Amino acid sequence: MKTVRIPQIITTRMREEGQLLLPYIIYGLLVVFTVSGCASPVSMAPEAPPVQLPAAYTSSGELQLEQQWWQALDDQNLQILIDTALRQNQNLQVYIERLLQAQALARKAGADLSPSLDVEGAGRKSRSRTDSSTTTSTSLLLGLAASYEIDLWGRLQSRKEAAALDADVAAEDLQAASLSLASQIAHVWYRLAASYSQQELLEQQQEVNRVGLELVRLRFNAGQISIADLLQQKQLIESKNGELAQERAAGRVLENQLAILTGVSPGMLELPGRPHLVVLPPLPATGVPADLLTSRPDIRSRYLALLAADKRVAAAVADRYPRLSLGAELNTSAASVRDLFDNWLASLAANIAAPLIDGGAREAEVERSQASAREKLHAYGDSLLTAVGEVEDALLQEQEQRLYIDSLKIQLDLATATVERLRDRYKQGTADYQRILTALLSQQALQRSLVSGRQQLIGYRIDLYRSLGTKVPVENIEYSRNTLPSPTRIN
Repeated sequence: MKTVRIPQIITTRMREEGQLLLPYIIYGLLVVFTVSGCASPVSMAPEAPPVQLPAAYTSSGELQLEQQWWQALDDQNLQILIDTALRQNQNLQVYIERLLQAQALARKAGADLSPSLDVEGAGRKSRSRTDSSTTTSTSLLLGLAASYEIDLWGRLQSRKEAAALDADVAAEDLQAASLSLASQIAHVWYRLAASYSQQELLEQQQEVNRVGLELVRLRFNAGQISIADLLQQKQLIESKNGELAQERAAGRVLENQLAILTGVSPGMLELPGRPHLVVLPPLPATGVPADLLTSRPDIRSRYLALLAADKRVAAAVADRYPRLSLGAELNTSAASVRDLFDNWLASLAANIAAPLIDGGAREAEVERSQASAREKLHAYGDSLLTAVGEVEDALLQEQEQRLYIDSLKIQLDLATATVERLRDRYKQGTADYQRILTALLSQQALQRSLVSGRQQLIGYRIDLYRSLGTKVPVENIEYSRNTLPSPTRIN
């Protein structure tokens, strides 16, 4: 068997060519540095927040907020629903796939910093014919080609870092989507609890109204009142039937919303239990507004997007400078496989390319990337202001809602006492039916408003938890932990 070995002359020739190219490479580098200089773009990412934040919120509690804020509500059924949604919600899967795409692009951008090596093989067979003979020829080709761009100005490194930051942005967006999903489920869950309570309340009110109808009928049969009183009481009962039908429809719609949020087809969701309006725990410790910089994933996402845009500005500036590339080729050709490794051709090359005239394309790209970075800066500042506003709004709304509920309770006690006294007087024939009807309608409306008020109070607390921002543990989200990058730390 023939031993295949690269001849010594090949390595000698490559070394000689490298020595011949070295002076030209050095001269080219000197020209590059002389013409272009070592200018670097000024970073547009601020070390401090771009907007002034208040020193503290208007109010705060002392209870430390749980990492999974919904655990503070002590509602096991809600916990089950949120855990299910983090595994099955289809919209959350969209963010997961976006994260995987961003990670792949980051790896792709990093590959540009490494040398590339390609192998090429070709074979050709030709036949020619004359009047007296036929000639057949065969040619085989095998070659290796290596190339590498020296990243003189950090263009490739900036692109790599920008792509890595994009992956971090996608990871934070996934966190933000998870927290938003948990908030949506909690809102719908307690609206459903309020709907069930309203249905029960309407049925109880119907029982009271039917008892009242019997009382009105007795007085009508005795000739003590007109038919109008009887008809109005029947109308009241029928109006409650309509309200009950609407409330049942609202409950079914909320059940369908829960099904979609948990990744289940509407009509196929089995609730883990009957929802109920919980008693809220004490107000959590809100900390200071500056804590939002690290606790809110949407704000972290905006900041990381700003850093990525800043890196792209650096890449755009570096793209205006010359590029230095190195290349090497090793080729062999022969008419047969036996002779393929006998003849070799090796070459080294250095290439310097500098833009002279491009119609202003590179300069326009620098301006575009700078404007994009400024856009991200303003978006980052706006997200900070919005976040502080959301916390303050939730605190204010909860505070005023508690006062509203206290007022409803007082009104309901007064309305109940009024109905009881008017009912006694009506039985005695000393009170007009219109007065008791008005008092009854007011009492029943207040009962329903109290249920709605309690649900709104819980909703404001959910908004506060979401606004303060926490992180969903990665193990709660259904995807491979190995693909999740560690979030970039913001100092």
